[in-house]
Amino acid sequence: MEVGVGVEVRTESVTKSFGSQRIWQDVSLTLPSGEVSALLGPSGTGKSVFLKSLIGLLRPERGSIFIDGTDITTCSNKELYEIRKLFGVLFQDGALFGSMNLFDNVAFPLR
Repeated sequence: MEVGVGVEVRTESVTKSFGSQRIWQDVSLTLPSGEVSALLGPSGTGKSVFLKSLIGLLRPERGSIFIDGTDITTCSNKELYEIRKLFGVLFQDGALFGSMNLFDNVAFPLR
């Protein structure tokens, strides 16, 4: 994968729920490579859930998420690790990666 300034991010009909609580449904969008984009909305509308989905920390129930042409919903852990290297993320309130134990959270930037 060759990377210039930024990568294209594309979602197709992505739906995410937690139990019976639907967060968002059938979201399709394209964020072009090299563009600056903003995700705005009131508290509790699923912005953080969406961003966590874009880097593969959460998996949608339905749909596809393409990072530079690769569908991360079908990636192995190793492939997903390589895709995540394309992103810099700072979580609100200094949160840790929920999918990792404390050691892996601390070691993440060192790897």
